[in-house]
Amino acid sequence: MEKRLLEIREQIMLYFKEHLPKYTILNIRKKSYHPDDSHLYMISAKKDDGTYAVWTCWNQKTESLNHGHYGLQSEEECEKVMDELYYGGDTLS
Repeated sequence: MEKRLLEIREQIMLYFKEHLPKYTILNIRKKSYHPDDSHLYMISAKKDDGTYAVWTCWNQKTESLNHGHYGLQSEEECEKVMDELYYGGDTLS
């Protein structure tokens, strides 16, 4: 893993430790591969009560987490939310 990605992962882990200690991070994905979105990521996590959550916008520039989807029942549900909200750059005209 490249150094930049390791630094981003570390910052996200520190954020969770301070603000969301009941969650264990499962996956961190880019929000899109559009150049203007290079600082945006999506995060899935498991809560200690057995439920799951996805945040579809971790902003690395502001170190803020937004757009949470809570009470999901599986990792597969997390992946589905992330897949649906991923921007791959495809558009229909």
